[in-house]
Amino acid sequence: MLRSARADVEKYYYDPTFHGVDLKAQMARSEQRLKAAASLADAFSIVSDFLSQFDDSHTVFVPPTTGRAVDYGWQMAMVGERALITDVESGSDAAARGLAPGDRVLLLNGVTPSRTNASRIGYYYRYIRPQARQRVAVLKPNGSAITVDVVSRLRGRGLIDEGDVVSDVNELIAKGRDRGAAIGGSVLVWKMAVFARPESVDEMMARAASHQALVLDLRGNGGGSVEALRELVSRCFDHDVVVAVETRRDGKGAPTIARPAKNPFGGRLIVLVDSRSASAAEMFARIAQIENRGYVIGDVTAGAVMRSRLISHRAESMTTAAIYGTSVTVADVHMSDGGSLEKAGVEPDEIVLPTPADLAAGRDPVLARAIELAGATMSPEEAGRLFK
Repeated sequence: MLRSARADVEKYYYDPTFHGVDLKAQMARSEQRLKAAASLADAFSIVSDFLSQFDDSHTVFVPPTTGRAVDYGWQMAMVGERALITDVESGSDAAARGLAPGDRVLLLNGVTPSRTNASRIGYYYRYIRPQARQRVAVLKPNGSAITVDVVSRLRGRGLIDEGDVVSDVNELIAKGRDRGAAIGGSVLVWKMAVFARPESVDEMMARAASHQALVLDLRGNGGGSVEALRELVSRCFDHDVVVAVETRRDGKGAPTIARPAKNPFGGRLIVLVDSRSASAAEMFARIAQIENRGYVIGDVTAGAVMRSRLISHRAESMTTAAIYGTSVTVADVHMSDGGSLEKAGVEPDEIVLPTPADLAAGRDPVLARAIELAGATMSPEEAGRLFK
């Protein structure tokens, strides 16, 4: 697996200098570490570390699935500079131990979550070293602090095949259900979970055509299909728009251009983003700013914008087969103004963040403010219930 990861990087990585990383030396160090690995999880961690040295959001190791999936029963996200619990599953051990939305995560297994490491923590505990139990220290909205050990749920999986290498992405797209709600007859709120099919974009934009304003909620949207992004741009602009310019390892830049649809949406456009808005989601938000087409509110986005390719591999023995992969960045992505969103993200036109008390009470002041900007009225309490 380590040798495959190195070969994939050497063949496909967009920067032929590998950001100054000495692949031969790092490979030798990783091989020595593998000889001392005490477990399969340790070995996966070493392969993952080999790729993490590129400090690239889209170059990662995708280990074989184990046949079991871990459900932690709670989720957190960076809100501004604070890691806050955003959801706790009813009936989970996390709920029984007292974790609740609005709690600030001070420590997770001894690590302090931050903007710098939050995505790495999520990747590590989901793919590399799933935890049967987690120690979580939180600060409650009322100022009290608790530390609890939370037991995870284990879910079985069936036979692993080659499609499982990209199963998480495909599952996200399949379950990404667009939701829409008309507010006062003049405003459509579109909660877009993922950039899936261009046809899904067309369906929602057809609904928007009869409204004066569109509130596009891209919070938690991790991106997806470039074709869907291009379709959304086409449906929102009346002129050609450069979606992005990609530079590959040969040094050539290739612009992606969206041509206007026959009857593009011409109403007011408000775009919501947060720290989990990544890739295509943050690209659309930045395009709206560059073209002076929309107003962006919420939180600074993830800063994870590159073009990658997933290369799958198969390792076999007499009795088992393991499918794994390497996600490798094949192109650097810049916006039409020459700026890069990688590691920087999109700075909203207006920063609006929910407080811990808002999350605890189920209020959504960000969506309420967006609806106000669009010309309608909704309380934070009502906005928090809109798509429950």
